[in-house]
Amino acid sequence: MDSLIKKLTLNKKCRECKFKCNAIHFQQNFKNWTSGNKYIDKFIQDTQLSVHHNTIEILEWIPYDRLNNIKYSAESRMYGANWIDGSINEWDEYSQNWKRLDQNMFVTLKRLYNPKNIKLEFMNEINRPYGITQDPQTKNYIMVLNNKCKKCNSICNVIHFQRNFKNWTSDNDYIDKLIQDTQLSAHYDTKEVLEWIPYDRFDNITYPKYSAEGKANWIDGYIYEWDGCSQNWKRYNQNMFVTLKRLYDIENIELEFMNEINRLYGITQDLQKKNYIMVLNDKCKKCDYICNAIHFQQSFGSWTSGNDNIDKLIQNTQLSAHGNDKVILEWIPYDRFNNIKYSAKGKVCSANWIDGYIYEWNEYSQNWKRYNQNMFITLKRLYNPKNIRLEFINEINRSYGITQNPQTKHYMMVFGNNKCKKCNNICNAIHFQQNFEYWTSGNDDINKFIQNTQLSAHDDMKEVLEWIPYDRL
Repeated sequence: MDSLIKKLTLNKKCRECKFKCNAIHFQQNFKNWTSGNKYIDKFIQDTQLSVHHNTIEILEWIPYDRLNNIKYSAESRMYGANWIDGSINEWDEYSQNWKRLDQNMFVTLKRLYNPKNIKLEFMNEINRPYGITQDPQTKNYIMVLNNKCKKCNSICNVIHFQRNFKNWTSDNDYIDKLIQDTQLSAHYDTKEVLEWIPYDRFDNITYPKYSAEGKANWIDGYIYEWDGCSQNWKRYNQNMFVTLKRLYDIENIELEFMNEINRLYGITQDLQKKNYIMVLNDKCKKCDYICNAIHFQQSFGSWTSGNDNIDKLIQNTQLSAHGNDKVILEWIPYDRFNNIKYSAKGKVCSANWIDGYIYEWNEYSQNWKRYNQNMFITLKRLYNPKNIRLEFINEINRSYGITQNPQTKHYMMVFGNNKCKKCNNICNAIHFQQNFEYWTSGNDDINKFIQNTQLSAHDDMKEVLEWIPYDRL
């Protein structure tokens, strides 16, 4: 290695690789640190002078004050800490310094007993070494390590879960073991992981009448992947809707979970009744997934039209919308319409629908994304609620749902723009036609001439005429 040091100079390029490589950047910093021990200094420098193009195998001198929350673990018989700076990743030309990963990462501190034979101690260490530090009080030199998983030889999900075991308990050995077993199996995937969920992490807890299952919003959402930056789990679906189902046979808990067809997230405990509870999300029996039908079904208790036939029709369309929400109907409160205008000629009302129609489920907001806010719609009276399906089948326009006029108590179908009879589409002619009642020239022949040009403009606007108020000139 001495010959290697001689080959390298403080010049811009490395004599070995003919490039200003990582070894040069490390070498230029040798004067800025020392461990106070020549064997340790040489060992660290040798690793740094060997890394021309990557930093995976390098060690560094880590000042002890760059470690936080130093605590002893009786289980591992070693100290753990958070490394404020995190590990070196690559050289940053802009800042002329090292970019680092995983700030505040968890590391293990293991005493270095023989600095003169330091290489042997590191060779015998199966964990990922980052560097060396020194306790300023005891003067002991310490290896800074990150535990590797014995099965996959990596710092995988299992390691992150395992480090957190001491921070939670269900106060039941069977439950703790089940949860820990699922976490110790999750090397690269967290789909099957269970976790202990404190009861105060749920909002809006309700138990419907005659139901043994509760409903709630889970504030945090489920574990998705490890975030090296925050040194915590990324979570998905904050405030997600979950089902709470009592766990009856704790000593045979694994069997209860095996018999559960729904997606499982974890276990919690009712603080008053002391009952242990499974935290689930219903899966669709048809598509074995938390599909649109499930999201709609979870909302059935939040609305009613006041008519069983109408409720059933709407719910049936929603329960059929597993992966396609274009055919669904919904109950639309009458106060979600603006600018309601009645047309005596067409025996229908026109209005603007404030919310627009359902487009897709938004996992982030735990609600439906909507499209075309304030869209123009048509309201048509529903004459026969008992034979409601037939009325919808006979209607060629795009149907969005049903509403009720609170004054007349009439139920009304909510349709999108009428389709053009010629091109079977909501074309330019339809948009022009919807505006006929808002202008007039005062002359029937002129009105008819302008309207005819507009009714012919299905896909092309070149030949269109319009009535232009004089004050717009």
